[in-house]
Amino acid sequence: MRTVQHGIAAIALLCAMVVSGLPAQADGSLWVWGSNVGDGTTSSSRKPVHIASLGTVRSVASSYNHTLAVRSDGTVWAWGMNDHGQLGDGTSVYSAAPVQVVGLANATAVAAGFYHSLALRTDGSVWAWGDSRYNQLGDGTTTSRAVPGQVPDVAGITAVAGGGVHSLALSSDGAVWAWGANNNGQLGDGTTTSRTTPVQVAGLTDVTAIAGGSAHGLALRSDGTVWAWGYNGYGQLGDRTNTDRPTPFQVPDLAGVIAVASQGNASMALTSDGVLWAWGHGVAGELGNGALADRWFPLPVPGLTGVTAIAAGYIHGMALRSDDTVWAWGWTGARSGGYVQTTPAQVRGVTGVISLTGGYMSCLAIVAPIPTAIHAVDRTGTISTSLTAKAYLRRLSDNAWLTGRSITFAVDGVPIGTSTTDAYGLAACDWTIGPGPVTRAIQVAFPGELAYQASSASATLTALTATKAYVVDRTAKLKTYVVLKAYLFLTSNAPLTGKPLTVKLDGTVVGSANTNALGYVQFGYVVAAAAGAGTRTIMADSAGGAGYAASSATGTLSVTHGDLYLWPYIRTGKAGTNHALRAYVRSLPDYVIQPGKTIVFSVGGTEIGTAAVGADGWATSVWSIPADEPAGAHTAHAAFAGDAWYQAVSVNTTFNVVP
Repeated sequence: MRTVQHGIAAIALLCAMVVSGLPAQADGSLWVWGSNVGDGTTSSSRKPVHIASLGTVRSVASSYNHTLAVRSDGTVWAWGMNDHGQLGDGTSVYSAAPVQVVGLANATAVAAGFYHSLALRTDGSVWAWGDSRYNQLGDGTTTSRAVPGQVPDVAGITAVAGGGVHSLALSSDGAVWAWGANNNGQLGDGTTTSRTTPVQVAGLTDVTAIAGGSAHGLALRSDGTVWAWGYNGYGQLGDRTNTDRPTPFQVPDLAGVIAVASQGNASMALTSDGVLWAWGHGVAGELGNGALADRWFPLPVPGLTGVTAIAAGYIHGMALRSDDTVWAWGWTGARSGGYVQTTPAQVRGVTGVISLTGGYMSCLAIVAPIPTAIHAVDRTGTISTSLTAKAYLRRLSDNAWLTGRSITFAVDGVPIGTSTTDAYGLAACDWTIGPGPVTRAIQVAFPGELAYQASSASATLTALTATKAYVVDRTAKLKTYVVLKAYLFLTSNAPLTGKPLTVKLDGTVVGSANTNALGYVQFGYVVAAAAGAGTRTIMADSAGGAGYAASSATGTLSVTHGDLYLWPYIRTGKAGTNHALRAYVRSLPDYVIQPGKTIVFSVGGTEIGTAAVGADGWATSVWSIPADEPAGAHTAHAAFAGDAWYQAVSVNTTFNVVP
C-alpha cells in the first residue's frame, strides 16, 4: 500500500458535489449529523441536527476537523478545530459553535482541506486561510494564517475544492488551477513539485465541475467525461492500476456524467440516467457495493436509482434521490458507535434537501424551506367600526394548515397588526376602519422561517361610509290616505341626497325612490283593511352602494278603526202586519259595500231583529207590528256594534204606524 508523503495520513475530506436539476445557489437551513455538528456541544448525533444559529445558508464544506458555511448574507462562518487558524477568526481557539470568519463578505462558496480553508467571492476571487505548511494557501509562502488572504494569480473563478494539503479552482473559461503539495502529482501539472502559487492543470478544457481527494483530483467536462490525476494507491483514478498520474487522463467506462465527488481515496460519478458509480478505497464500505474491498475501476452502486446529487466524506458516501430521500453508506465513525454500512441506507428525518456535503465523520444537508401559500379573505366593513381581517396559511407540499405561525396584516401598506394561526391555519386581526377610500388592499404576509418559505397575498377591503335611516311614525284610520315618510342620514346627521330608499309596510314594498335634497322620500298610501285596527310596521331600507353602507330603520303606523256609512230605509206600516226594516251599509271614505256585517234593528227601544248585510249592501229584518201597536210616529234604530275594522255606528229614523 502506498502512502501520501509528508506523514499526512490518507484520510479524507468532503469535496465538491453537484446537484443536477437544482439551482446552483439555493439557500436553506443547515442540518448536520455525525460528529463536529456545530450545535455548541462536542456530542455526536445519529439524527440530523438543525444549526438554527446560522439562519439560511447557500454553501457548506467540511473536512478532517472543521466545517465552513456561507450564510445567505455572504458572510462565512466556521466551527471545529482551529489549531492552524482554519476557522479564520484570527485565533487558534477551538469552537463548537459557528464563529464568523474575519473580513470576508460577498462569498458564494467554500471548500475545506485537512487544515486549511477556501472561499470564493462573487467577484471571482479566491481567499484562503489556515495551514500553509505545504503551500496550500497559494500565496507564495508556507506561512499559516488565521485570517483570510487573497490567492494571487487566479481570477474569474467559479468553483473551488479542497484536497488534503492542496487546493483546486475552476475558472470561467473551463480551466483548472491547483496549488499546494504535489508529491503524488495531485496538482496535475505533469510534475511532483509542490507549488506555492496556482498553476494550471495540464490539458484540461471545458471543465464544469471539480473535486479533490486526499491527494488526487477529478474534473468533469462539458461532454460528460471524467478526468482524474494524482495519487492512485487505492485505484481512485479508475484506470485499473495503482500507479500515480501527474497529468489528467480520461476515466474509462464513464459517459454522460453530470456530477463528481471525491472521498479521501475514493471517487464517485453520477450519470444522467440517475446511476451512481464509485471506485477506489472500499475497505470501510465507502463504495456502497456491499463489499469491503478496493475497486480500481468504476462500478455502479447497486440498489440506487433516480439519484440527483452525490457527496463524499471521509470514508462514507451520500446520495439524494428524486423522491426527496437521502441515502448514506460507509463507516459511521467511532464517536457515534461506529459500524460499517456497506450498502446505501436511508437517512431519516431530513427532507427537502437542496444539497449534500460530507465531512470527516459527518454529513451535512442544506434543506430548502417548504413552500407555503397564504390566502387573504375579502372583507367589507363600515368606517369607524371594527373589522376582522382574516388569512389562512398552508404548506404546499400536502396542503396542511400551518399552526402557530405569525402573520402580519396591513391595509394599503400601513401595518394594522399581527396574529398567530390557529389549528386550522387561520389568523384573524381586529381593526377599526379609519377614513379613506372605498376600495383598499388588505395585505397579509408570512415572513417565513428556517423550515418554511415566506408567502404573501392581498385581498380587497371595501370600506363603506355609515348611514342611518329614520322613519316618521304615522296614525291613520282604516282606508284613509296617509303619507309615509323616511329619511336617510350620515352618522353626523347630514342628509344623504340622491340615495335609493325603499319604504315597506309589514314587509310589503310601498315605494322606492332616491332621497331628495333634504334626504327623505315619501309615499302616499291608502290604509288597507288587512288585519284591521292596530299597530303596523313601517320600514325604511337602504341597500347601500357607491361607498355607503346599508342601513334600515322601523317606525309605526297606528291604524285606528274605520267608519261605516249606515242608511236606514224604514217607512210606514200598518198595525197587525209584517213590515221589512232595512239599512244600507258601506264603508267610508271609499263607499265599499260591507257584506256580512251584522245590523241590529229596534223600534221604540225594543230590539225587533238582526240581519247581515248582503251582497247588495242591504241588511233586512222583518217586524211583525203588533195589532195593538199605537198609531203614530215611532223611533226606529239601526246599529252596528263595531269590530276589529270599524267603529260602532248607529242611526235613528221615524217609523209611522198607521191603523
